[in-house]
Amino acid sequence: MKFRISLLKSFQKHPTYMRIIFYFVSVNVLVLAISFLVLYSQSSRTLVEEIGEHSESLLVNGARNTARLMEWSLDFAFSSSNDSELKVYALSDHYSDYETYEVWNRLMGIKMSNPSIDSVYLINDYTDTVIDSRLGLNEAASFYDQDILNRLRNPSQSDQTVLIPRKLPEPLNGGAFKDVITIVRLYEKGSSISAFVLNVDTRELMTLLQNNSQYQDRIIMVLNDHNERVFSSISLNGEQIQEYRDRAHGMSGWEIYKPRDQEKQLIVYSNASIKGIQNWSFIEGIPRDLILKKIDVLRDLTILLFAGLFLASLAVTVLISKRVYSPIQDLVSNVMKQHQAETFSQGRSANELDYLSSVFTAQQEQIVELTDHWRHSKILGRERFLRELLGRGSLVREEIKSQSEEWEIELPEENVSIVIFRIDYFPEFMDTYPEKDRRLLRFAMGNIVHESLRMAEQHLQTVDMGHDHVAVIISVNSPAEEFIANLKVTQQLVQQYLSIGTTVAWGGTLQHLNDIHEAYLETYELTQERFRFGHGAVIAKMYLEGNSGEVYHLPIDKERQLAQAIHKTNADTALEIMHQSVGALRMLPYFECKMSLITLFMDMRRLIQDQSAKPLPSSFGLTSVENQIIKLETLDNLVPWIDHMLTKALDDLAAARTQSKNAGFVEDVERIIAKQLSNPNLSSKMLADELGLSVNYLRSLYKAETNQSITDTISQKRLEYICQELLASDSPIEPIISTYGFSSLNTFYTVFKKVYGVTPAQYRKMYKKDSDQLT
Repeated sequence: MKFRISLLKSFQKHPTYMRIIFYFVSVNVLVLAISFLVLYSQSSRTLVEEIGEHSESLLVNGARNTARLMEWSLDFAFSSSNDSELKVYALSDHYSDYETYEVWNRLMGIKMSNPSIDSVYLINDYTDTVIDSRLGLNEAASFYDQDILNRLRNPSQSDQTVLIPRKLPEPLNGGAFKDVITIVRLYEKGSSISAFVLNVDTRELMTLLQNNSQYQDRIIMVLNDHNERVFSSISLNGEQIQEYRDRAHGMSGWEIYKPRDQEKQLIVYSNASIKGIQNWSFIEGIPRDLILKKIDVLRDLTILLFAGLFLASLAVTVLISKRVYSPIQDLVSNVMKQHQAETFSQGRSANELDYLSSVFTAQQEQIVELTDHWRHSKILGRERFLRELLGRGSLVREEIKSQSEEWEIELPEENVSIVIFRIDYFPEFMDTYPEKDRRLLRFAMGNIVHESLRMAEQHLQTVDMGHDHVAVIISVNSPAEEFIANLKVTQQLVQQYLSIGTTVAWGGTLQHLNDIHEAYLETYELTQERFRFGHGAVIAKMYLEGNSGEVYHLPIDKERQLAQAIHKTNADTALEIMHQSVGALRMLPYFECKMSLITLFMDMRRLIQDQSAKPLPSSFGLTSVENQIIKLETLDNLVPWIDHMLTKALDDLAAARTQSKNAGFVEDVERIIAKQLSNPNLSSKMLADELGLSVNYLRSLYKAETNQSITDTISQKRLEYICQELLASDSPIEPIISTYGFSSLNTFYTVFKKVYGVTPAQYRKMYKKDSDQLT
């Protein structure tokens, strides 16, 4: 009871101190509680997610590597089966012991080339024998692998000849079986079961997958898209396999799942394609308790840790509160004395912080008010006066002097000139910076100009005129060359510090301050001369006086040469004439230069339109040219655009002419092929000589027009005639093919088999009967 009364008196006497302790304790308790709840609830979930994503990554890599190893075995099986001696042996109806020994040696070499290959054998349906890498030559009826023979003889199973998961008897191991994946290459599909058979040891193939994780009690299973078990690390029945298969419904992923009659597991799955022939599903199951068995203990220890942290934080909070409160009490006393505050009870707040806040707020408001007044009355007033002085020019000399004195502005009175720094590439500048940033950059540019020129000339004022330029009212007392050099230095400083390119114009000397508005307009007009001088120029009026001219027109001889170049689509000549004409424009003042360029572009447009069957696009219009002049600002930037327009127009004109010229090209080529079809020398070279073209040009042009090579066209037409002769007569094959230009029997057999899938004899046998019946 006494403790409560003492605590209450302390709170009333020192409310700020007690509030500090209360706030610190409250925040501390809240932060600790939230941290504990988040850690307690999210720890296991976060760890499971990390382990799940890591396991998924490992399984995806293992599945990819296993698929690559299987693809290598598949490629190796098919490349090995193409061995001519193996193929001849499998299709022969008799052979010698030496040939059998040689074939067995080749099979042993294939088996020894990869440790994952279990066995290789060759089935000869004509002799009912099997030569095996293990046992040598066997009769088919007594061969230990009757399963593969029955599969090949069964029409319903003979289509599936690659990636067959099955149990293979081990003839030398007392009736034991081994998991293998069988690859079969039939040599005469549909006619015989003569085949090349390669068995891959499944457990050897899955070595990478089994060594892919540190968890020893996990389940690994691989299924193909026929829902057959390719591999399983433990024995599973059909229902369990189907249950796991149903979970692997995506490309890859993981989830926490409890299978039937088993503990909760982390199921990870991934898919991999084997050469686009089969899709294998890789499934891994890790017991959840195996992952999180140490996490629960760690989570329980967290409670004790947070309890200790709370007590330590409470003690620190009390000490910090005392340290914080003492300076506040001293500050309040000093402030009260300075502001003659008598007691808290006389209209003052009993909270020291509230009292300090009210005093500081009042002072801040006064400071802001005074600052705003000073800024508006001095900076903005000066800027507004100078901008109106240059932009409007409605003040007389006496008004200018009186207002200059009012705003404490010292304007030069002798040798007064106007200098303008105008920002280059201003359309891009506007797109890059908002108005607020543009105003800030102009302010910085004005300061750099003021500080740089003040070192050379004593009396000057910089004025932010808005939009794209800053004006300078300056008294020039140094020689013109020296002053221009100073302007260039200032221009470089602006570029260095602000990365802003500028064009600088210097007008003439004023007779009276009343002429300052006209001088400003004249100087701004001088900045337009950057159109012919380019960005970054320094333009002085004294060097341009008397430089005038008329609008430039393309001379008759140049216009005739340009018309001929456009007619011949000679871009080099046309560009050279345009460049010579543009070079002549640079001697003209801005207005005449601009109008001359527009006139030159319109002349070019007219000459191109005379040669074109279709109207030119709107990009050749007058509006487009004027927009480009505004956007690009200088003649140097406009020339590449004009070059691009001219080059593109000539390319389109040449393409239109070329398209009409190639209309009868294909007919001429195919006419010559039909005429020379029996000539064994018929080739792309012969056609090119006949048509007067180069071989490469003939091939590329024909390919572009027909989407087929000339060689394929010649072979196709020859085979069509040969097939007609095979069905129409019983003549031997060699005279027929020699008639139609095939000089090599082997080459003909290869081409015929590639196109029709059978030999010429088989083709005649298959289709001649149908042809005779129709007759």
